[in-house]
Amino acid sequence: MTGPRSRLCTRDAPQIFKNCTKAKNMLETGQQLNEVKEHYGTLASHYGRHANQTCEKMYRRIVSRFLTRRRKVLELGAGSSNLLDWVNSPFSVACDLSEEMLRMRAPRAETHCVVTAGERLPFRDQCFDGLFLINVLEHVSSIGLVVDECYRVLQPGGIWLGITPNGNWELLLDLAERWSLKIREGPHAFLTPKKLRCAISKRFDVITHRTFLLLPAGPPMIAGILDRVSFCSIFGLGFFQYLVAEK
Repeated sequence: MTGPRSRLCTRDAPQIFKNCTKAKNMLETGQQLNEVKEHYGTLASHYGRHANQTCEKMYRRIVSRFLTRRRKVLELGAGSSNLLDWVNSPFSVACDLSEEMLRMRAPRAETHCVVTAGERLPFRDQCFDGLFLINVLEHVSSIGLVVDECYRVLQPGGIWLGITPNGNWELLLDLAERWSLKIREGPHAFLTPKKLRCAISKRFDVITHRTFLLLPAGPPMIAGILDRVSFCSIFGLGFFQYLVAEK
């Protein structure tokens, strides 16, 4: 038996939308985005069960650390995850290309779900003070457009947080997928730390940028200790990277 599904909304909070009646009308129609949408639509019913829990718990720690005091938070590529709920913001919006993924979310009164692409967000300028993306940037059709849109919808002083696989470890990431340590990616292009920092610093002031998760398995406490004793971030090691920036 499945639980209640999240509602999709385009009018529950009309003050954030710009000149549109349906957020779904803002979707990009590029081939890559359609392929990504179809890929995750097929995973929606079982994505949560197969997600790597070590990764999920580490993501939760990072998101909570940098975004818990934010009042209006947007998550791009939210899917069926409940990470946005851990921010505990009075107002939050979960966006995703896949309506099927969003409908698998547990409902929360403060969270509104919108089907849209990060390349063309249907929100007014400067309406959020926090924004995060987890394992999204490697799937977008244009990193530049996504970063520009993030900049536009964030208020001055707003925090941007991105988590994405470490592109320097592409071979190991492919092996992790084969060994079922991570869900299969679908259409993607991994970003190296250098490329990620270059893309974000064109618009934002970078606060911190680290690689992490040398071993994406087992208890998060052990994974964190391993990262520290191996000087994971200093040497650019780890399956993932996160970057925090300010507008």
